[in-house]
Amino acid sequence: MAGTISSLGIGSNVLTSDVIDKLKAADTAGMITPITNKITLQQQKGQALTLLNSLLSTFKSSVDALGNDTLYQSRSVSGNTSNVSVSAASGVSVQSFNISNTQLALNDVKESGAFSSTSTTVATGSGTLTLTSGGISYGVAYTSSMTLDELKDAINAQAGSKIKASTLQVGTNDYRLVLRSADTGAAQAITLSDSSGGTLDTKLYSTYDATTNPTGVQSIQTAQDASFKYNGITLTRSSNTITDIITGVTVNLLADSTSTANIAITQDVAAVSSEMTNLVQSYNTLTGQLRDMTTTDVAAGKVGVFNGDSSINAISREVTRLMTSMDSNGNSLAQYGIDLNESGTMSFNSATFTTKYNTDVAASNDFFSNVADDTNKVDGVFTRLGTLMTRYTGSGGVMSNLTSGSDAALKSLNANKTRAQALLDARYEAMTARFVQYDSIISKLNNQFSSLSQQISMAVNGTSN
Repeated sequence: MAGTISSLGIGSNVLTSDVIDKLKAADTAGMITPITNKITLQQQKGQALTLLNSLLSTFKSSVDALGNDTLYQSRSVSGNTSNVSVSAASGVSVQSFNISNTQLALNDVKESGAFSSTSTTVATGSGTLTLTSGGISYGVAYTSSMTLDELKDAINAQAGSKIKASTLQVGTNDYRLVLRSADTGAAQAITLSDSSGGTLDTKLYSTYDATTNPTGVQSIQTAQDASFKYNGITLTRSSNTITDIITGVTVNLLADSTSTANIAITQDVAAVSSEMTNLVQSYNTLTGQLRDMTTTDVAAGKVGVFNGDSSINAISREVTRLMTSMDSNGNSLAQYGIDLNESGTMSFNSATFTTKYNTDVAASNDFFSNVADDTNKVDGVFTRLGTLMTRYTGSGGVMSNLTSGSDAALKSLNANKTRAQALLDARYEAMTARFVQYDSIISKLNNQFSSLSQQISMAVNGTSN
């Protein structure tokens, strides 16, 4: 460079750096600033598209939930009591029944005679203790040195899947071996026997008898099957959890009782109503943002970032059209408690929804989620909405194309700004060099003029003298 802006004006005091700065600022305002403003607007559009895509995805989630048959397979159970609890899987037929006269299934629990401590030995020689429960026998080897605690561990190691062993301190110097069947039911009764010629302490296998054998094994709880009436018919089961009466229905017996539990399995309307609430909330959030993005408020000085963009304007229009439409059967969401006021805000009345929904559950489900076929050629409202939302948010959909276009436009604007800035910088670099040269010439002319002026002055003065 022939010189710098800061060097201007040294000789002439005319071509100063301020002149160059003002000229460049004017050109920047005319060439660079408009591009910068476009970049800022495009960045705002990109951010708005990201937000809009997120809101559309949230709304689509609610639409998809309401358009999915799984939601309408959800079941609600009423009539459970402290004695009986019933649960139903999705898709179970809507029905009612009663459970009464419940008697719980029990584990078998046995207790040995008393030992002075858990380290007391349980035999005087070697042998095998045989334990049987649920038709399965387990042999537990013992020796003369085995303690009560060691016997407990050996039983758990051999038979722990069916028989649980523990030791219990009942009183001073009074410890018992406690055996409990892992499962309930009469078939789980526990029996114990010593091997032929065995020397096991009789407190571990002899039957307790208050007269002749007060120290033997006694039954603390006798194994038994559950018993109950289902719609008046007496049934027995080995477990308190019954799953084989009705496919998909689990009955849990909780207590012995003569009372009756009247059970009703119905469509879970609350689940559908909850999804409707989510839908209305996400709709209001989505359309509210769309209004802000696409409208202009002159009084407030606000201009929507997508003002005049037909692609964005169409989103709210098409979604609202489907939400307020009526199908060929005369059904509409307005009948199910969904209302749209003059400002475009949607509301949901759950009481109205429940009443209308329960009037004809099957017809309601068809209106919401039906997929048209040869028999019924009308898609459900949320099936149609789901198709629309996929067109907007799906791969290669409207939002994907708009985002790609926005990214490309921003990239192009940044490239244009870089080129324009380079041209402007080059122009003013050349201009600065010329100004430095002009300044030097003017400085020389000023010096020459000063010298000539002095000569003239001297000549004039000399003549005067």
